[in-house]
Amino acid sequence: MEALRVAAPDHLTSRELAAEFGVTPRTIERDLSSLREAGVPIVAPAGRQGGYAIDLHHTLPPVHLSAGEASAVVVALARNTGGRFAEANLTARRKVLGAMSAVDAASARRLSVQVHDIQSANALSPSSVLQDAVGTHGVVTIRYRRDDGTISERDIEPIGLVSRDRAWHVVAWCRMRDDHRTFRLDHIEEATLTNEVAPERQAASDAEIQLGQTGLFG
Repeated sequence: MEALRVAAPDHLTSRELAAEFGVTPRTIERDLSSLREAGVPIVAPAGRQGGYAIDLHHTLPPVHLSAGEASAVVVALARNTGGRFAEANLTARRKVLGAMSAVDAASARRLSVQVHDIQSANALSPSSVLQDAVGTHGVVTIRYRRDDGTISERDIEPIGLVSRDRAWHVVAWCRMRDDHRTFRLDHIEEATLTNEVAPERQAASDAEIQLGQTGLFG
């Protein structure tokens, strides 16, 4: 695709592309077919020369995203699955995931199903520490202020982020309580991601994660 983009608006034949990449013209034809199926606007101009070109009016130049930026795109696309752009959202999400490393893609997939926004357009965004922990199953040490003003330090294993009633919450396994708990992010005064990976535990239900409710807060 990049070879066609560099050559645009000129065209390249399958033999020219095969020579450049050291493969057969048949392989090039198969790859071009796959790119077309993925939505890349490749055209075959009529004429004696034949060949292929990419339509620059219907494509974007390469965009270099950090792993965090790519994950944000995946989460945003996963949260908008309806309407007239449903199919475009799906194919765009597949393209972004396909360009990510296996580790980053796995983290982005976890975030896309474990971050929920429920009627809270004005809520503060969750911290990057907790987002990273959800994506990597990391353990986080927090300094938490309860509603009565008492302060505690504890280790938690975040499993989901929920925005509800104009506030973000993290659903996590609390090692101090030895149970699932929900923590308001604006009550977390400090959060440090440790090097420890959380063990497998019986997960909170999808409904609990989506509602930001595990039955108990903090």
